Amino acid sequence: MAKLDRTLGLTGLVAVSIGAMLGGSIFVLPAVAAQITGQTLWLAYLLAALLVLPAALTKSELATALPASGGSYVYIERCLGPLAGTIGGIGLSVSLLLKASFALLVLGAYLNLLVNAPVKPVALTVLAMVVVLNLAGLRKLGRVQTVIVTVCISVLLFLILGGLTRISSLPAPEGPKMPGGLGGLMAAVGLVFFSYAGVTKVAAIAEEVENPSRNIPRGMIFSIGLITLVYTGISWVLVRMFDVPSLAEDATPIASLAEALHGKAGMVVLSVTAVLALAGMANTGILAASRFPFAMSRDRLLPPILMKVNPRSGAPVASVLLTGGFMAASILFLDVVKVAKLCSSFKIAAFAANHVVLLVMREGRPQWYRPGFKVPLYPWLPIFGVLTGLVLLVAMGGVALMGLGAGLAVGTAAYFFYGRHKVTHMGLLRQLLHRSDLVQAGEVNGSLADEGVAPDGLPEPFENGLVEAHTTVALFDREPSAEALVHLGATLAGNRTMEVLRIEELPEHGEIFSSSLDRDDRIRSLERRVLALSEERGVDVHFDDVLSRDVRRTLYEYASRQHSRWVVMAWNSSQRRGLHLRDPFAWLLGHLESNVALLKDAGIRTYRKILAIAEPGPHDALVIRTADQLAELFRARITLGRYLPSSAGEAEEEVVRTYHGELASLCSHVSGAEVLRGDDEVTTVVKASARFDLLVFGAPPEAALRDMFFGSRQDHIMEQAHCAVLRLSTPRAETHKALEPIAKKDSGEFPFATFVESGALEAALEASRKEDLFAAMASCFAELTEDTEAAAIEEAFWAREKQQNTAVGDGVALPHATVDSVQKTHLGIFTLARPVPYGNADGGEVDVCLSTVGPSTDRNTHLYLLSAVARLIQEGDLLSDLRRAASREDIADALRQAAARLT
Repeated sequence: MAKLDRTLGLTGLVAVSIGAMLGGSIFVLPAVAAQITGQTLWLAYLLAALLVLPAALTKSELATALPASGGSYVYIERCLGPLAGTIGGIGLSVSLLLKASFALLVLGAYLNLLVNAPVKPVALTVLAMVVVLNLAGLRKLGRVQTVIVTVCISVLLFLILGGLTRISSLPAPEGPKMPGGLGGLMAAVGLVFFSYAGVTKVAAIAEEVENPSRNIPRGMIFSIGLITLVYTGISWVLVRMFDVPSLAEDATPIASLAEALHGKAGMVVLSVTAVLALAGMANTGILAASRFPFAMSRDRLLPPILMKVNPRSGAPVASVLLTGGFMAASILFLDVVKVAKLCSSFKIAAFAANHVVLLVMREGRPQWYRPGFKVPLYPWLPIFGVLTGLVLLVAMGGVALMGLGAGLAVGTAAYFFYGRHKVTHMGLLRQLLHRSDLVQAGEVNGSLADEGVAPDGLPEPFENGLVEAHTTVALFDREPSAEALVHLGATLAGNRTMEVLRIEELPEHGEIFSSSLDRDDRIRSLERRVLALSEERGVDVHFDDVLSRDVRRTLYEYASRQHSRWVVMAWNSSQRRGLHLRDPFAWLLGHLESNVALLKDAGIRTYRKILAIAEPGPHDALVIRTADQLAELFRARITLGRYLPSSAGEAEEEVVRTYHGELASLCSHVSGAEVLRGDDEVTTVVKASARFDLLVFGAPPEAALRDMFFGSRQDHIMEQAHCAVLRLSTPRAETHKALEPIAKKDSGEFPFATFVESGALEAALEASRKEDLFAAMASCFAELTEDTEAAAIEEAFWAREKQQNTAVGDGVALPHATVDSVQKTHLGIFTLARPVPYGNADGGEVDVCLSTVGPSTDRNTHLYLLSAVARLIQEGDLLSDLRRAASREDIADALRQAAARLT
């Protein structure tokens, strides 16, 4: 892979950063902005500096974590994916080169104050010079830029001091201080915002910076502080020295200021300074703009010729020449001033995107994300940056949004015509969200082991084959205690095989050195402890150490290929100052084909008292039976618990106690039950946890938007509990497996006749939506029950769906409703004339529903029926018989025949 040398120190970095800001913006924009905001021009510059500070801090963190050439493009591509990366890379590169072209044209205007020379030929001549300088390499460029910046800053500071001396004797300016009001001030802030945007250009050359973790944040902060002083001081002097109308008509306002203060000589010195500053801006513009196509070529989103580096100078020659060519064409054929303003909106959008990237990186927590500098006031500062970016885009009006739209269109076209065919990876955000590549049948399952192809170019994890493992314990080097997880896994595995899988995550791009593949002493120590513990527990354990660029895919593949019934992981808190963002593994854990156990380790090695909190839903059977297994191992006693608000009546408490009685019959170590009353569930359960060694409960429902940001009640209980906590979930297709021993206890026929009534059987039901299906089923069950309306049953169906989608695959769903006004449990079977979309993860449709409706006090029967029906479906021809059924009688016959075949 092509790489660039680290030759730029702190001084050169500051010079590049300030040089990127000291350009056409300060030498022309004050006149334009004064028309909008009048005497508050200085305030616009000060506010713009405050608004760009979050962007500078965010870029500092990202640059120290990913010190690669390409800056914002690299961050966006790694996090948001290649499509977003292509849009961002092309948009930012074009934006920078157009602004550099704009600087060259402004240079011509200032040069005209000294000599009579045509603007465009002068601009092209200077362009050729800076292209040659860029080809000479960054070390020489940095030295030249340092000289330019030193001279320019010195002259401007001298100008400010002279102006402050002069205005002390001038009367206060007349006229309105803010003619455009607050809206005009914000529009001016958006306009002059780009005067500071260059501060983040150093991120584009981070790969060439010495000691980036130290130099990048220091360089950015020092640069923005110094340039804020210069910009605010110059704008203050301008609005005090000149009236706004005359300032607005001046094409070279800074030269006019120098002439007013120091005469003709001052104007000449300032003009020479402006020429140097604008040449420096063009220089750094080419430098930064050329690194985007270089980085994109390295990622195969642009042709490979653009990543070739001159071995002597270290410059990406083709990329620099391409950038220079586009700049020359822009100077000759485009109205660069207008186009540059359009592209400025893309810079604000890129800043907002960087803030989003920071949030995703922090919350996604990839193992390789180790920034040397961290943004203070997280997450509020990046959130503030996103919001202010949106406000600025709106304040700038339709023209700015048109520019943003044009950049989006060009980048999208480039990706679909070229990049899409060259890349296969996905960004971090895509890995965190819905993984259709994992859940769609046959798309990934078998793609690794069957074809012998590693998913990410790493050593093939399946090359030696995999044995089936009842339990997979996943380790990511973040666990408080790997031994605690292995202990738990061994308990769940019983006398069956357990896989201990250590996964080390690598970024999607970057070289893998041979040292990365060597097992260090830390890993050997971990393996030794795991194997010793397995020998002590008498469990057959396999230890694997895997490198992966997609840890979620690797874990999914291992669990699927090994047919694991359990996946065990450590729970990691993400709560900070009231914000509780989504677990980066949340989606995957909700869609594994295995039971999932998340353990919060509290340093307790022996569990003597276990509190099991179960609620009617998909996980209560798993909670009870797992607690029973742990109680068997540790000789512990189980207390069943359930929260009720203080306002709940005696009737509600009696329902809970009856439900506890049903659950107690499923295990052997229950010593009691408690109704946990209080005004707040989290506070009440956390207080109760102090009396126990282990708290066991089921996973929360699929996260609502609020829970994704502020956490569910289960999240907060897990965070605050005073004991170890075990959170369990079972896949929707295997809810019945927790109750297999119960379902198998009968040697005779399953007693379906007790639960099935003709009114709850429907063949070829007409329904086009899931809503229609639930309404029809609720109406059927309502006719069989007393004092229960169809609306209440339908509402209970939907309440259960919010906890976990009840589709189980093969066109089958097991919807069920818990309604305490129903006297007994009913089983219903419904087939549909045409399959309906069911909202499940794989997008499949459903045409057979086996449904139950019953009270929470009859939970044991409900669980038994689910398990028994699932066994019938798996071990017989019930489904095909049901789909052929044309009447209620046909459904009843199919059910009897299936039960008879099973006995």
